[in-house]
Amino acid sequence: MEKDSGKIFRELKEDVSTYVELKLELLKLSTYERSGQLIAVLSYGLILLFLAFFAILFIFLALGFFLGDMFGSSGAGFAVVAVLYLLLIGLIIMNKQRICNTVLNVVIAALNGNDEKDDATTDTKQAADTAGEADF
Repeated sequence: MEKDSGKIFRELKEDVSTYVELKLELLKLSTYERSGQLIAVLSYGLILLFLAFFAILFIFLALGFFLGDMFGSSGAGFAVVAVLYLLLIGLIIMNKQRICNTVLNVVIAALNGNDEKDDATTDTKQAADTAGEADF
């Protein structure tokens, strides 16, 4: 009887240690995946920001030359463009909190994207297990 209980406890100990190792491995892989998603979202945002910067730069350069031709002075045209840039900077400063919240929400959504998928998978599996138990 004692040998059986000792054997059972050894098997239980092995099962628990295997479970803990697998849980740690899952946590590590989940962390890698979330880090990768975060880097992907930030890289995408950086590329988009870079392209938008150049698009806005060339639009304002063209506007500066156009206004320079209209006013008869390149300096006056580019002065108007500089004022537009200052207005744009002021608008961004006024909406700092909204911009920060939007970026934060995008980062959090990227990090939590798998949680919703994992929850849906777990719910489906639990429903299937419950349906399977009802058959017995």
